[in-house]
Amino acid sequence: MSTNNYILNLLNIKDENIHIITECKEKMIKRKNYKIIEGILTYTPEYCPCCGVANQSTNDIIKWGFRKNCIVKIPKQGNCLTRLILHKQRFFCKHCNNTFIAETNLVDRNKNISNNTNHQIRLELMEKQSEKDIAKRMDVSVSVIDRILNEISSHTVLRHPTLPKSMNWDEFKATKDTKGKMAFIITDNVNGNLFDITGSRKSRDLEKYFRRYSKQERDKVKHISIDFYSGYIYLAKKLFKNADISIDRFHIIIQAYNSLNSTRVRLCKKDNPNYNKLKDYWKLIVKNEKDLSEEKHYSKHFHKEISQKEIVQYLINTDLTLKTNYECYQGLINSLKEKNFNKFKAIIFNQNKNLSPKMKQALKLYRENIKYIENSFKYDINNGIIEGINNLIKCIKRIAFGYRKFDHFISRIFLIKGIIKG
Repeated sequence: MSTNNYILNLLNIKDENIHIITECKEKMIKRKNYKIIEGILTYTPEYCPCCGVANQSTNDIIKWGFRKNCIVKIPKQGNCLTRLILHKQRFFCKHCNNTFIAETNLVDRNKNISNNTNHQIRLELMEKQSEKDIAKRMDVSVSVIDRILNEISSHTVLRHPTLPKSMNWDEFKATKDTKGKMAFIITDNVNGNLFDITGSRKSRDLEKYFRRYSKQERDKVKHISIDFYSGYIYLAKKLFKNADISIDRFHIIIQAYNSLNSTRVRLCKKDNPNYNKLKDYWKLIVKNEKDLSEEKHYSKHFHKEISQKEIVQYLINTDLTLKTNYECYQGLINSLKEKNFNKFKAIIFNQNKNLSPKMKQALKLYRENIKYIENSFKYDINNGIIEGINNLIKCIKRIAFGYRKFDHFISRIFLIKGIIKG
C-alpha cells in the first residue's frame, strides 16, 4: 500500500481520485493548532454535466487548471483539529464552452464540511450533551448543528402502523411553541420503550391523533395506565372500547403522601417545641411503618438512644390530625403493596372525622375513580418506564439550558432514545 493510500485510509477517505501531495503540517489558525493536509482531486470525467455530451477524446472535454485551496473540515485525528486543503480539478467543455469542477463523495457541492464530519455530528447528537459542546468539539458553529438538527427534525414524524396493546399516558413541560406548553407522551408497556410524543395534551388534538388509527386497531388495545386527569379518562373511554383503564399506583399514593406531608408542614412552626424533630425526621413519617428499624441509635434531638419506630410514635402522638392521617396513609400504601383491594376500599369509605381537609379530598378523589383504581390492583404494571423517560427528558432540557423549537427538542429525545437514527 502506498503512502497516499495509508493517509487516505487513516483519514477515512474512500475517494480514490484524491491524492495527497504534501506531508502533514501544523499551523496556528485563530489561536487553534491545526494539522494541515494538502491534496488534489482529479479524474477523467465521463460526460459534461452542463450539456451532457460524452467525453470520448480531447476534442470534447479537457482539463482546465485547478480551483485551489478549498478548505474541507474533516474529523479530528489523534484528538487534533484537522483540515484538508483540496485543489479541485477544473474542466472545460469544447461543445458548450462551459467549465465545471471535479466532485467527490467526501464533501457535497458548495460545502466545506465533509460528510464524515456531518456523520460524526449526528452521532454526537445521540448523546446527552448540549449543541454548543458538540459544536466546540467538532470545530463548527452552533448554526451548523442547528441546521443538521433541523434536517433531522423534518423527518421525525413517527408513523406507527399499530398501537401498543398496553399503553401508559403522561405529559411533560415542553417548549413555548407547543399548545399549553405541555407535550403528551405515550410509552409501550410491553417492550418498555417510548412510543410517541405529540405537541399537545388537549383532548381535541389527542382525539385527532388517535383517530388516525382504525377502529379495529384501537379495539386491540387492552390496557391504558394514566393519572387522575379526567380528560385522559374521558378520551380513553371514548376511543378505546375494549381497554381497561387503570390509575397508576404512583399517582394513587402521591395524593395521600402530599396530604400527610402538608399536615406535618403545618405543624412545623418555630413556637412548636417539636419543630426540629418534625423537620429532621420527616422521612421516617412518610416511610412504610413495616420498614422502620427497631435498632436504637443516639439522637441529638432526644438526647438519648431511640429507635425509628419510637421516634415516629412520639411525633404522631403530638397531634391528633397527624396521627389520623398517618394511620390512613399507612393503610393505603400497605393495601397497595399487598394488592388487597378490599382493605383499600374499606379505608376510603370509612373515613375518620379527624382527617385533614386535604386527606379527605384525596379520599374523595379515590372514591370517584374507584373503578379505575380497582384495575390497578389487577394489572402488575407501574409507571416506572414513563417516569424514567420523563426524567431523561428533563435531563436533556437541563443540559441544553432549554429549547425554543419543539421539533428540535423531540428530535433530540428520539435520537438519544435510539428511536430514530441520525
